[in-house]
Amino acid sequence: MLRSSTSRLLSTRLIQRPVVMSARTQSTLDTGEVIQDPQIGDYPNLPRYSSQSRGPFGWDDPQDKRNFGEAVHEEDEIMGVWAPDLHTYSPFKAIAQLTLFAGLFTAFAGLVYTSYPERPAVKRTYPNDGLKESLGYREGDIRPRGARPDDSE
Repeated sequence: MLRSSTSRLLSTRLIQRPVVMSARTQSTLDTGEVIQDPQIGDYPNLPRYSSQSRGPFGWDDPQDKRNFGEAVHEEDEIMGVWAPDLHTYSPFKAIAQLTLFAGLFTAFAGLVYTSYPERPAVKRTYPNDGLKESLGYREGDIRPRGARPDDSE
């Protein structure tokens, strides 16, 4: 009993299918290939087309982009509309767009920095070294007692 369940476990389609690592420019979920699956039985073996690549109109169920009576893909959790998004653009385009955004943001920040006006009023000054004597300053205080003691301008 244990031996037969172990051999069934080892002969699953995940172990039989070789893992191929390759560079790709789009998602592998929308290739249209039909994967032969001996465990599928009488269920229709549908091609790998994601529901996200379907058009938005003309469906009985527009939320899931499916018609009434249409067979659901065996891997509907990764082929349906609610699966992670399909990305059909190259990573270089994404990097270019991020670089463009960073450049525009930096240019805008530089423009604001260079065109920021000066203060319209004279900065306030205090007599007696920032009113230290009037506010009770003592030598060795941890927190200095004075009006704006850290102003360096």
